[in-house]
Amino acid sequence: MPKNGKKIFGFCSKVLSPLVSPSYSNNSSSTSEVASESMIDRTLQSAAEIINKWSTESLAYTEVSSMFHHSKQEALRFIRCVNELQKVMYLLTSKKLVFSHRLMQIAMKRLQIEFYRILSVKREPFDVESSPVRVRTAEDCDVRKISSVAMADLRAIADCMISTGYTKECVEIYGTVRKSVVDEGMYRLGIAKFSSQIIRKMNSEAVDLRITKWLEGAITAITTIFNAERDLCDYVFASSESVRESCFTKTCKDGAMILFAFPEVIVKNQKSQKNLFYSLDMFTVIFENWSRIESIFSFESTEVIQSQAIASLSVLSESISAVLSDYESSIQNDSSSSLSVDGGIHSLSLQSMDCLSHLAEYREILYIIFSRWPPPKKSTLPSDSNSSSLDSDDSPISSVSSYMARIIFILLCKLDSKARQCDDISLSYLFLANNVRFVIWQVQSSNLHYLLGEEWIELHKGKVKQYIDSYERLAWGKVISTLPENPTAALTTAEVAEVYDNFNSSFKEAYRKQRSCIVPDPKLRFEILSIAKSWLPVYREFYNTHRFPVGEEVIARLTPEDVENYLSYLFFPQVESHSLPN
Repeated sequence: MPKNGKKIFGFCSKVLSPLVSPSYSNNSSSTSEVASESMIDRTLQSAAEIINKWSTESLAYTEVSSMFHHSKQEALRFIRCVNELQKVMYLLTSKKLVFSHRLMQIAMKRLQIEFYRILSVKREPFDVESSPVRVRTAEDCDVRKISSVAMADLRAIADCMISTGYTKECVEIYGTVRKSVVDEGMYRLGIAKFSSQIIRKMNSEAVDLRITKWLEGAITAITTIFNAERDLCDYVFASSESVRESCFTKTCKDGAMILFAFPEVIVKNQKSQKNLFYSLDMFTVIFENWSRIESIFSFESTEVIQSQAIASLSVLSESISAVLSDYESSIQNDSSSSLSVDGGIHSLSLQSMDCLSHLAEYREILYIIFSRWPPPKKSTLPSDSNSSSLDSDDSPISSVSSYMARIIFILLCKLDSKARQCDDISLSYLFLANNVRFVIWQVQSSNLHYLLGEEWIELHKGKVKQYIDSYERLAWGKVISTLPENPTAALTTAEVAEVYDNFNSSFKEAYRKQRSCIVPDPKLRFEILSIAKSWLPVYREFYNTHRFPVGEEVIARLTPEDVENYLSYLFFPQVESHSLPN
């Protein structure tokens, strides 16, 4: 309670004394009029008592305690008396009217301070329930209780101020305090305003950091900050839609415009393929929260915020489509080196399939984007019959599937052209088998599987089988040809020696070529070795039949166990194969 409340109340009593004097009552024309005047006087008396008790005029600001904190019951009585004072003011004579206006000014000054204090103390979002889902604790329950009490106090004050004609002051205080809360929240989330000029001057690392901050903070800004502010405005200013709109717009418009303008500024001033997934992420944030955005910013004065969000979606869509189209060209125009001596997975395969499998995670978003901005075909290669079947209709889903199939077809064509540059044809087929198997694995282990389907997978598995067969024929065909059709047939010593000599030399030559090759996929490696060892039983049977020297000669030969061991060490990545004896 103010220290000099008695002094203020005493002054008020002197002022009020003429209002209830007998002489005033004697001038009444009837009993009912006397009763009415008596009621007015009691209203003025009650209002004067509590208003002057909490007057701030004779106190420093730091000495003014919170009325709502001191006694909620008394605070509600204060507001009730002010509302009653407002109701009788139009019935008052000039002298009483001047006095009542003075009381109202004192009361409004007090309520403005209370309003400001509650808003300032509770600087976090009031609506805890609208925050992202997390583990609820006892502390959360306390916060919700405090929030609901504070919101009820604010609503009572706002209703009183608006009904008494102090709407402007109420809006000014609310807008100033809550806007600072929103601005502070946006700053803490790392979301700030950047001009095109500033973005263009940033290096890629700085741009990546700003985008990351935006992606981390945007959902929180929408679902917690702006959603809570809208809920708070709707609750506190439930009695006036125009005040709700005015306060919310003043509070959130600047922050929301900064939030939703950021993607557009980035896309227009930082164009590169590396920003593709950043653009998809930013599009996803806005698109997946669109119904909430539309609901939060539904006022006529906040339609400009919706328009900015739509503008960013449009720019992002167009940019994503253009990057995807350029990506098609970049694969076709790839000038990286041809296949390495090991015939393993090419860097173009690794990079392209990593990109496509990651891209397939956004298939739902790509459906939306392709429905409006389908990437134009830039390839001059003949179309793949399988990808054409995926493009059987004009639906967005079909367009996305067709795009993925077309990119992989271009990739495989590029790999084929690199394989043709190899002098060792068997190595070129092993290279193709490795890379197509890798492509299939990436499709099967990602969302590409849903876009391309089982038919596409089986078709390309058949191609891998063809490449393996061609590799085996070229790599080991000469070795196989040295073995007799009937390994148990009787042969002269010279004929046996010739078979061993031819087999040993051809095997050593083939082995030396293949020992540097790798097959990263364990299953494919097993398949290739199984085929390579398919002729080993024939050699074993010949060896067992002709293993002992004929006459006086001892014939040098590889045992079947030697051959099997040498084959078993082939194709393992980072494992050195055994060296053959001279």
